[in-house]
Amino acid sequence: MRIAFDLRRIKNPGIGRYMKCLVEAVIEQEPQHEYLLILPPDADGAISVDHRRATKLNSRLKYYSLQEQLQLPAILRRNKIGLFHSPHFMMPLLRPCPCVVTIHDVIYLACKEDLASRIGRLYYHGMMSASVRVADRVITDSEFSKQEIVRRLHADPSKIEVIYPGVARQFQHIADSSRLQAVCSKYRINDHFILYTGIYKPRKNHAGLLHSFQRFLANGGQGQLVIAGPMNEGDEELKHLAEKLGIEKQMVFAGFVDDLDLQALYSAARVYACPSLYEGFGFTVLEAMACGVPVVCSTAASLPEVAGQGALYADPRNPEEFAGALHRAFFDPEVRKLLIENGRNNCQRFSWENAAQQTLAVYHEAVSTPHPEAAYA
Repeated sequence: MRIAFDLRRIKNPGIGRYMKCLVEAVIEQEPQHEYLLILPPDADGAISVDHRRATKLNSRLKYYSLQEQLQLPAILRRNKIGLFHSPHFMMPLLRPCPCVVTIHDVIYLACKEDLASRIGRLYYHGMMSASVRVADRVITDSEFSKQEIVRRLHADPSKIEVIYPGVARQFQHIADSSRLQAVCSKYRINDHFILYTGIYKPRKNHAGLLHSFQRFLANGGQGQLVIAGPMNEGDEELKHLAEKLGIEKQMVFAGFVDDLDLQALYSAARVYACPSLYEGFGFTVLEAMACGVPVVCSTAASLPEVAGQGALYADPRNPEEFAGALHRAFFDPEVRKLLIENGRNNCQRFSWENAAQQTLAVYHEAVSTPHPEAAYA
């Protein structure tokens, strides 16, 4: 079978990691197929595959465009593709072969502030609705996201398969104290610290974490709060809030952190805090657990499903409650030991090998399901 993947967003931090890890694992598990990887320009090095079975095709097709709706089907026909997988929600509506689409979440429908443009939200809703209707199978990352897709897009639940992503292999505990010291010095971290990583969006609840950290310090806590990730429009807002709360001297805004430094920051952190109000999955929680740091986690959305018994939970909308959980994970040796052990055990539920095996099963279902001739253009 010839399988094509649309990897034009492989350079994006979150979706790109999913694409890279899943496709590499799929090809490793079933090398007997032939694979076409549709990549953006200058992205050949973004994915490592056996070139004897996989062909890389660089494309300048613009995402979210009419052009992709016309040219993607032509690419699939020209390359005699037997199955197409879009690991993001976009797919050609005139499909020349069976199609599988991954819809990670419906964040822009649930959290309108994440996409301010009303026209943008309408387009997003329309294309996502069309994708779940047209695709032979839909993959999503969590039971929570499946429920949201069914509720908000009126999708058929029988065609949606929940497949948990894995944890990237580079996220492991680092014991080398000199390396940890060097990375901490690079980001001006000079004390024990609580870490949170994520782009700035209101649903990520950075502001709630700052309020919780202020209560943590007021109740006898100590150390720094390190925020990693691009803040963009939230940078000045959060710095102003830190000043207002009187915690600016204990704050570190690290900005974008690459994976090597992030692994070290996880490993060096005293606690990882996830105060998010909406996540379709929550990769950073698992990355932190894999690196051996105690996790304090929000009770919202998919996070309890993903974190399982590996986290200490608190209401992220209640700064006093969240601060109390931070205090226990920071100072209580028995709580810390239990969280680290349970976190590592929890990570065993998530592997790219399992994800690839289940994804390949979905592919075989998609191509074996009878289709009327009119289903394909």
